[in-house]
Amino acid sequence: MKPKKETSKVLTHPLFQELILMYQKALQKRYSAENLKLYPEFGSISRSKIDQLLKFFLEYLYPEYSKRKELDAAFDALSGFVNHPTKIWGILGNLALSIFRFGKHFPLALKAGLAALQSYVTAHQFEEELVLELDKEGNQAVFLESEFAMEKLISKVEKKKADAFRKDIGALFKVFSDAELIRKIIVIMEDILIKMESKGTIYTEDDKKGIRLGISILKEGREIFDEMKEREITLVLQAIDRIEEDFYQKACERYSN
Repeated sequence: MKPKKETSKVLTHPLFQELILMYQKALQKRYSAENLKLYPEFGSISRSKIDQLLKFFLEYLYPEYSKRKELDAAFDALSGFVNHPTKIWGILGNLALSIFRFGKHFPLALKAGLAALQSYVTAHQFEEELVLELDKEGNQAVFLESEFAMEKLISKVEKKKADAFRKDIGALFKVFSDAELIRKIIVIMEDILIKMESKGTIYTEDDKKGIRLGISILKEGREIFDEMKEREITLVLQAIDRIEEDFYQKACERYSN
């Protein structure tokens, strides 16, 4: 995530609430039963799984404005741990003791956990791109009410940035698909939280909220893939990548210069 002052600028944009609502509607539309008819190769994915995926997008990536404001400080705290892993070592202690307590795969689990959360926090940088493009429009309020407003904003984002955003989302869900790895990451993060709470005022409430948020993201994301076979998981990951890429490509075709 970018520095807090930039994030705050996005959150305090007078039309940010409307932008989020528009993005939510665009998400619901592209994962609707009607739109998914365009992808018969993904027809075996159950509607309940699609709804779980959509729920995760709406609750954790693009929640309603009031919840997003409430979670913003937690996002910042979480990104602090992701961008500066040494903060975690200060809580857990030395590597040898951590390996003894969590097993020999501890370093791999911690690295994967941080990578997953990095993918999550960087997703919000995409919002900044959309806000920058919105500011270039004349009558912004009227523009946001137009049928293809989101497509037009998306089409103005550089391809490399759109590709990077999609890759981050794919990486996040790929980690969710590894049940044992997620279990280990959650155990580690829960232990971090216990140690933070035992150290009184050393860690702020926002720091603790950040770790709690990370745990919630991992648990909710993992539930999407519960009891799914490997081929089903692969299909879901392919569907996310294809649908998101098509949304961007179609937007570019509609508004190509």
